[in-house]
Amino acid sequence: MIQKANKIFRRQSFFLIASVFFLFSCGEEQTSKQSEQAYPVEITVLKSSKKVQQIEYFGIVSSSIINYSFLTAGRVKNIFVHKNQYVTKGTKLIQLETNGYNLALNAAVNQVNQAKTTYDEAENYYQKLESASNTGGISETDLKKAKLDRDIKFKDWEQSKINQQAKNDDFKQATLTAQSNGIVSDIIPKIGELINAGSETIIIQGKGMFAETALSQKDMDYVKSGTIAVVEIKNQKLKGKVTHISSLPDMQTFRHTVKIDFSQNEIKNNITIGQTAKIFFETDTVSGFWLPVNYISNDGNDFVNVVENNRMRKKKIQILDFSGDMVRVSGLKENEKLITKGGSKIKEGYKVVVKN
Repeated sequence: MIQKANKIFRRQSFFLIASVFFLFSCGEEQTSKQSEQAYPVEITVLKSSKKVQQIEYFGIVSSSIINYSFLTAGRVKNIFVHKNQYVTKGTKLIQLETNGYNLALNAAVNQVNQAKTTYDEAENYYQKLESASNTGGISETDLKKAKLDRDIKFKDWEQSKINQQAKNDDFKQATLTAQSNGIVSDIIPKIGELINAGSETIIIQGKGMFAETALSQKDMDYVKSGTIAVVEIKNQKLKGKVTHISSLPDMQTFRHTVKIDFSQNEIKNNITIGQTAKIFFETDTVSGFWLPVNYISNDGNDFVNVVENNRMRKKKIQILDFSGDMVRVSGLKENEKLITKGGSKIKEGYKVVVKN
């Protein structure tokens, strides 16, 4: 009887322990399920799109520059402009003393007048002899001599006019005038200073500025005259186009000078010559997955975060092309859920809930 009671007690004890263990296990599993947190993220559904591919270069802001000099030596009489002054085409810049030019020009004018008078006299004399020869009052030889003398006097007159024009040009060249609009960058001589022919006197910087860079021979296949480019200066993005590509490369760098005109833009911030610029040449239109560059992370390999089965997963990608702040990548699929916000705070495999 006692043995039977012991068996019953042991059996009841086993069932009690098993029941407690089962209840404890279920409670622990339920508690574990309840304790897993779902982290909020924002996503975008990936779609293939077309975008203009861009080639990025660094360059500088530049401008056309004209160096002015005199063709003849002389002493500086007047300087009509000052540094940083904006001048228009035809503005007087600097003048040499003109006393010597005035004397030479006046002498040339007198020479022309005298040669004209001499020619007129020879012409009148020839006309009289020609009339007399018609009535037989003058020989053919005398008429030919008079004609030859008249022709010589005419050539002397023509030569004196050429000489007058040259002296007049010399007089005009004693005053330099602006050939185009621009800003006076520098004035070298001072009033009263004697300067040589060909010496640099005034430097004028063209008002229109442009960006300039050196293009590699590889990219010459993509960038042509007229190619659209975006010039980024001091956080300003200015649209322009290529207006010049040097046909011959620099012999040291083997690169071609390229100029981009961006003058048609409304420039908000002050831009000066010599400032650095980012230049994005627009080339082919390319289809693919274009992402903002800030969506991409790197742990030795480039990757993005996606949502798969309500959990965050790392997806390895490869960058193919650039277009401003966007990059074209491979390794992704259409309609994948790319995490755009919240992924940096959690680890791979964590449960997520999409909020947008």
